[in-house]
Amino acid sequence: MKLGPVEIEDTFAEAFPMYVSRILITALDEEWCLTAARTATGFASSIIMSPAEAGIERLVPKEKTPDRRPGVLIHIYQRSAPELKFQVIARIGQCVLTCATTAVFDGLPKSKRKIRIGSALAKFGDGFEVEAELDGRKVWRIPVMEGIFVLEDTIGFKKGVAGGNLIILAESFDSGLKAAKAAVDAMRKVEGVVLPFPGGIV
Repeated sequence: MKLGPVEIEDTFAEAFPMYVSRILITALDEEWCLTAARTATGFASSIIMSPAEAGIERLVPKEKTPDRRPGVLIHIYQRSAPELKFQVIARIGQCVLTCATTAVFDGLPKSKRKIRIGSALAKFGDGFEVEAELDGRKVWRIPVMEGIFVLEDTIGFKKGVAGGNLIILAESFDSGLKAAKAAVDAMRKVEGVVLPFPGGIV
């Protein structure tokens, strides 16, 4: 197949099954959304040596979030459901709950399989946490130093696919990197896709 002057060979691409959660983080503004998202998806480029694979999918406008604040969707991947649960709780508890103005909601609300995280993370409230409802979702309101951290009680997860790759053969380093960056820009526009490696390239 040819696309302009570029020859494309449809051949083997490494891919393998994993479990994935999709988490919606909201905050006062995009800066705090992205601060939490970048921290929560850190050290997660490859399941081979990282504790998880994780990445940022896209920003979500405030009109489409449960609390009507700017949001960002992240994915977390693991080989098994118990390992995924541990990573979700650890990353939300250490990287999102600790980030100013944030809240966490289920990014896969239609998924039948759920990770119950509310009862575990609500303990940060030292007994002052309360159950509530927001936009039809069961949430926990957990007091923190700068206000209230809102956390949906459960986070959906499902089977996903990790791996897929696009190998670029180029005449020079510069042209290869330029092509890779263009491919990343195109892939970032696809809903449900994350690119865990640095800059989306490896």
